Amino acid sequence: KLPFSTTDLEVWKTVASGYRANPAKVAKHFQFIVKQYNPDWNDIQLLLDCVTESERVLVLKAGEGTARDKTSQKEDVKERLPLQDPWWDPNKTVEQEKLREYQERIRLGFERRMPKTINWSALYSVRQRITETPSEFLD
Repeated sequence: KLPFSTTDLEVWKTVASGYRANPAKVAKHFQFIVKQYNPDWNDIQLLLDCVTESERVLVLKAGEGTARDKTSQKEDVKERLPLQDPWWDPNKTVEQEKLREYQERIRLGFERRMPKTINWSALYSVRQRITETPSEFLD
């Protein structure tokens, strides 16, 4: 397993800082990191630390939602998306699959969970002129 280089972490931090503007780009870059490094649970936490706390919560909640869709009633969502290090052994196939699923849940969380911001300046730019009647304004 290769550790992240400082350059890779700096690039990730730059990409992650644009999460609100382009969540798909961040998700795609996260997917690239997963393919290149196959990060474990701790490595993913390091990557999540590069986004704001509120963004991190949104990503984890979205990941939890996708995990909830796939779990049966007997299974606990926290097994699929643990909040504490589960100490998965990458040499065991079952635990390796759990790690891959965790990586995918985080990627989906990055992709799906950024609410659109309202452009209030666009709303304020729409004004009725003094000479316009209300019906003309609405047209």
